[in-house]
Amino acid sequence: MKRRSLKILPLLLLVLSAGTLADPIHAIADGAFWHHDSGWVFAQKIGEFDLVGIPQDVAGSRDAVAYYARTTGGVRTVAAVDVYPQDSALEHEIASGMKQKSEDSLAIGPGEPLRATRVVYESPSGSAMTVLYFVTMRDWRVRIEVTAPVPDADTLPFLDAFVRSQRWDSLADN
Repeated sequence: MKRRSLKILPLLLLVLSAGTLADPIHAIADGAFWHHDSGWVFAQKIGEFDLVGIPQDVAGSRDAVAYYARTTGGVRTVAAVDVYPQDSALEHEIASGMKQKSEDSLAIGPGEPLRATRVVYESPSGSAMTVLYFVTMRDWRVRIEVTAPVPDADTLPFLDAFVRSQRWDSLADN
């Protein structure tokens, strides 16, 4: 009887550990991806931005990140969308040499209390900007970081539209 137990034990351990190694990000319809822990949906396309690659979990944590990009007039704008729980150890540093230009509150949807904090950083030459959006919803946080090489009068309204077009209805909807 002991021999049989010794053969079953490794199999049992493998089965029990399989659930802890499951991928937290799953492909769904229309080329989108669903983050199991937060319920967040990373859409394949948001406005003029296309999903680049497959969203990833961050170092085996409950955090997830996806990258979006668009190219217009030979200029590439890249956005990182991070979804992470309140207790995440996520840290962020602005690229060296960037200085804070402004900080504002941005309404995400009409008539909704959901708001983002938008922080704009600019390079000393004024030829590039990094815009961070921070949103808190339930026990989850979303940070959207966009690097725009050449800011102009249309840049912030365009980036604000990208943020508003995210799948906010999916967050923590699990």
